[in-house]
Amino acid sequence: MTLIIVFVGIVWLFIFLASLLFTADKPKVMVPNQSINYIEKIDNFALQDFDEKQRILHVIKAKQYFNFYNDPDLLLAPKVITYDENGAEIYTMTSKRAQYLDTGEVKFTGEVDIRSKTGVAYKINAKELLANTKTHDLISHQEVIYFDEKTTVAAEGVHIKVAEDKMQLKGKNRIKQEGGQRIFTQDLFIDQSNQQKHYYSKHKTTYLATGNKIDAQGIDIDMKKGLTTLLGKVHILQKSGASIDTKSLTIDQSNGNEIYSTKEKVHYQSKALDIHSVGMHYNVKAQKIKLTGGVVGRYE
Repeated sequence: MTLIIVFVGIVWLFIFLASLLFTADKPKVMVPNQSINYIEKIDNFALQDFDEKQRILHVIKAKQYFNFYNDPDLLLAPKVITYDENGAEIYTMTSKRAQYLDTGEVKFTGEVDIRSKTGVAYKINAKELLANTKTHDLISHQEVIYFDEKTTVAAEGVHIKVAEDKMQLKGKNRIKQEGGQRIFTQDLFIDQSNQQKHYYSKHKTTYLATGNKIDAQGIDIDMKKGLTTLLGKVHILQKSGASIDTKSLTIDQSNGNEIYSTKEKVHYQSKALDIHSVGMHYNVKAQKIKLTGGVVGRYE
């Protein structure tokens, strides 16, 4: 009986030691939706890069840094600060995660917050946003969403010149405004230099709001004044089926308004009316249209 107890004890001891041996894995880091083996981990990571004249170019910081065998280095809670040749800060970028590439560039994914030296802020959600630490430009060739205070813009790519406070949202653009207005255009430029907030595109544009569909040949928006100008030939199709043809239509959205106005020739057509004029003031919310300047019409 004693021999049996000893034998069972030895077997259980062997099983326990074997379990320790075979369950000991390599170190792992948990990142969203996957677990990846890493070579090196550094907490409170910091890296400085200098040019040939020993002037600082940029600083890369992260809460955690992971180095892998075959994958780009991973930065968790990264912060990138870039500097000009005089040592003045150009911009700061922060995000939840990024990759540090062999080229010295940093590739951000997900939500990215950017603040330029002038205080202009950018908030972008990107599949990838590449920070070129040499030119200081930020580039993406994949879908991005740009968040402004009262506007959201989806695009097929972006090129941001942070040093100039200018950006281009590339490809097809879908703009959604706080008031529910939707705008479809292409290759939208946003200029925030000199404390302005100027959106513009020279491509065909469709503006949808309050039952009206407006087609134009371009768009120019002054976000600070709440003024939108639809450029070139403008065609308005109302929910009732009536149509208005004119040029250079201004839309006043300040103080919660939605007022269309133009000083150009206007042609209004409905089932019962055919009117020509020079000038128009259209209060969309009140559904009142005032045609001015030599009004000529025909009633059927």
